[in-house]
Amino acid sequence: MIDQNGLKAMRDTLAADGYALDVAERGGRVDVRISVADPDACADCLAPEPVLRGILHKSLGVPEQAIDLTYPGDAG
Repeated sequence: MIDQNGLKAMRDTLAADGYALDVAERGGRVDVRISVADPDACADCLAPEPVLRGILHKSLGVPEQAIDLTYPGDAG
C-alpha cells in the first residue's frame, strides 16, 4: 500500500517545479509517471532516475524494484 502522505509530498514537490505525478498500483508493482504540467517546467530539476527511484521508495513506502518509473518524453 502506498503511503498517501508521502505521495502528497512528492506531488507537491514536483508541482513546484512544473511537473505532475501519477501513481497507480498494479499487480504488486507501482506505476509512477511524471509528466510536464507547466510549459515552463524546470528541466534540470528532475533528479536522475536512480536517485528519484530511491526518493520514491522512501516517500511512497514501496520497494525500489517494484517501481516502474516513466519520465516526460519516455515512450509508453
